[in-house]
Amino acid sequence: MSAMDNKSLFEQAFTTNYYMLKSHSANSEEAGEKALDLARLLASGIAPIDDATFQKWSLEMFMKYKVGLEVRKDYVMRNSKEKSWFEPKMSASGFFWNRYRRYLSDLKKWPLEAVTTIDETTNQIMASIGNPKSMEPFDKRGLVLGYVQSGKTANFTGLINKAYDVGYKLIIVLSGIHNDLRAQTQIRLNEEVIGNRTDKDGNPIGVAQIYANTADHIISSWTTEDNDIKSSRRGTSNLNSPTIMVVKKNKTVLESLRDQLINHRDLYNLDIPVLIVDDEADQASVDTSNPEKNEDPKTINRLIRQILEVFKRKAFVGYTATPFANLLISKEGSTDEEGDDLYPKDFLVGLPKPREYCGPEEYFNVEEDAEDTRPSLIRHLRQEDLDVFTTIKKKSDADKFEEVPPQMHEAMLEFLLVIAIRNLRGQGKKHNSMLIHTSRFKDVQSSVKDEVARAFDAISKQLQYNPESSLIAELQELYENDILPTSRDWPNESHPEFSWNQVYDELRKCCESIQVFEINGNSRDALDYHQYKEEGLNVIAVGGDKLSRGLTLEGLSITYYFRNSLMYDTLMQMGRWFGYRKGYMDLCRIYTSNEIASNFEHLAIAMIQLRQEFDRLAAMKKTPSEYAVKMLSHPTMKLTSPLKMRNAVSSNVIYAGTLQQTRLFDPSEDVMKGNMDAAVKLVNKLPLTITTYRKTSFYSASGVNAEHIKEFLSDYQTADSNIVNSVLIADYIDRVNKEGELTDWTVSIVEGEPKSTSGLSEYPVTLGKINLKSASALGNNVTQPESKDQTRDIKAIVSPNHEYMDLDYEEIKGIKDRMEKRRMRDKVKGLMLIYPLHPEVQIFNSLDVEFSSKLVPIGIAFSFPGTEIEDKGVYQTNKTV
Repeated sequence: MSAMDNKSLFEQAFTTNYYMLKSHSANSEEAGEKALDLARLLASGIAPIDDATFQKWSLEMFMKYKVGLEVRKDYVMRNSKEKSWFEPKMSASGFFWNRYRRYLSDLKKWPLEAVTTIDETTNQIMASIGNPKSMEPFDKRGLVLGYVQSGKTANFTGLINKAYDVGYKLIIVLSGIHNDLRAQTQIRLNEEVIGNRTDKDGNPIGVAQIYANTADHIISSWTTEDNDIKSSRRGTSNLNSPTIMVVKKNKTVLESLRDQLINHRDLYNLDIPVLIVDDEADQASVDTSNPEKNEDPKTINRLIRQILEVFKRKAFVGYTATPFANLLISKEGSTDEEGDDLYPKDFLVGLPKPREYCGPEEYFNVEEDAEDTRPSLIRHLRQEDLDVFTTIKKKSDADKFEEVPPQMHEAMLEFLLVIAIRNLRGQGKKHNSMLIHTSRFKDVQSSVKDEVARAFDAISKQLQYNPESSLIAELQELYENDILPTSRDWPNESHPEFSWNQVYDELRKCCESIQVFEINGNSRDALDYHQYKEEGLNVIAVGGDKLSRGLTLEGLSITYYFRNSLMYDTLMQMGRWFGYRKGYMDLCRIYTSNEIASNFEHLAIAMIQLRQEFDRLAAMKKTPSEYAVKMLSHPTMKLTSPLKMRNAVSSNVIYAGTLQQTRLFDPSEDVMKGNMDAAVKLVNKLPLTITTYRKTSFYSASGVNAEHIKEFLSDYQTADSNIVNSVLIADYIDRVNKEGELTDWTVSIVEGEPKSTSGLSEYPVTLGKINLKSASALGNNVTQPESKDQTRDIKAIVSPNHEYMDLDYEEIKGIKDRMEKRRMRDKVKGLMLIYPLHPEVQIFNSLDVEFSSKLVPIGIAFSFPGTEIEDKGVYQTNKTV
């Protein structure tokens, strides 16, 4: 045996024993040392290993498997404080989990941290569900919070493998409402749990490459890649042996499944432990019936509950990135026929954000930092494109889409450039996808697909046969004026640059490989990436709702998106652009309207804040219902549809630990004047002194009574939106004042200094009794709206140094978490910042307002400390109304 083969055997023995030993010991270093000795013993049986080689290999193992280093912990909320039946060692040596773990590490080459995170989070879930070996009835229900397109399927695949190892007999996976997603999930589980997939030559695919199935480890399936549960085709396998089913959330399918399960139970006196995994648990599963009208539970919800009622020993685990609707289910909801509702009464588990995952923080300025210098990946649609889609309001309008509008054309060229550059970067043979989502109507999607295919065919011919085409100059301009500058400035990434001639040569090669698919029920096109896994699929996918949730778009880089929703869960799930973008994040672009981009950014901010709140409350050992209260208190937009919020009673907002800053500005002169007058009135009452903090000058007053703040807010008018609302903020301050909080304020007027990159000169401002040398300029990513009457979104006005001007810099400089810094303030102390804004920036200069030194836009910001007031005192939630 060669030295390399001996080393491979050494590593394989170390890995197997290390995971086994670590599950029995809290000390990973001790487990590592023992695993090294066992590995040396085994490998030495083939060929001796001298001490120097052993030390070298040992160091490599400790570094590769991060022995002794802490992996980021997940957080979990549980209602029960009882010790769990589950211990990690139960699955550490299990056939199914061990096989899946090795498949991820050895064949898919997943980073160790990603595999360890799946191991540890699924251990938390296993510890929260019932013991399948116990004959005592149990009914456990919980929710797992992930991120959109972040690998939730890999996590519940790990959970399923562990569940079979410890004795669960039946696992039902509820996989969306579309056939495509169900089939995608079935294929994945066939490969990564059942182990029955082969390639065209009969070679195993998936986990069977690690260990072939043995007679003791056979999992039957009542469903296949092509077939869901059907009433005409009864499941015949014995449910006393391990069985899996992957089913759509569809009335006919679930009714048939329920009836077949009842039949098996009655016929065979069946009493087995069942685990139901609900993928996209906020879709279709939530009951929107009205108990006041004695309505029966809605169909899908009712059928899931009836299926659970077939069994005495059952666990229900929902997976979602948008948990709002699930946590607003009534805890008391129950009927005789359906049993309890699907409220996650027993546990919530928050999956950590994976490394190299590109989520809201990468696309949006979620910290609302005025000094964020990252180049934007958002490209706002201009009026010519907007006009095309605003006129398409029903399916009969499909014939109105007559040709590809200018920026859709540009997005297609950008997609071509992405493929060429990824090829040049060594990412050839990887999948590349572009998403075009402009309408929920299939007829409109068909028209768009036909025109896109026609336009792309013309682009391809020009590239290949006409070197003098103006299209080539257009591509070169996009490359040199968009791609290159963005890539150069993209943080934490360094990529080689290629000459235009190199890119042009690659464009001519790759343009022929691009296909245009229509993804909806009317089309036969299918996003079967697996079929193209050797050479990579390059596809422009035109679709609607089917592409809006669950279905993975591999290598998605360019999105052209014109759909809107003010519901958190709907809007977030439509963000297909989140996911893993290693090596090409800088090339990704989203083409969308100013309004949709603004809504997405506000949503992103809310999602990050709610996740931070989840982590904080979980660390404090709070329960799922206590998190629901916090979630309801968030000030931005509507969480989910009114029907799903029927069981929540909430009108109050909690601002504790947050930064609130005016981003949206009413364009009318009367509002501008009123806000200027409000600022002057307040300033003239305060004993202001000039202070300097981190190179910024402020006119500040401390010890300001809260009554002055509330009076100012009654005069100051925020834009007509529910993002930052002066009335709600004043109401919150008034409520907590009664409990002795936020009674003592610091008010600071920020003296501006035009940024060198803005091209603006100083703009003096007279604000009552004080004279500022200049108003504050805005950041670089502010976009001009489509019309003069439209609300202005200025993105952010607060720099981090401003927000902490009332805190000791030495005390906070080592703290990265901004919410934690805010919580360092005394509960009685608040900070209000007033920003006279530079009126000559284009977003204000285009208004019909006569600005002067005595009239400028006034922005405000509040940095709130934490609170010690129990939310239950202010809120009612999860009550049946």
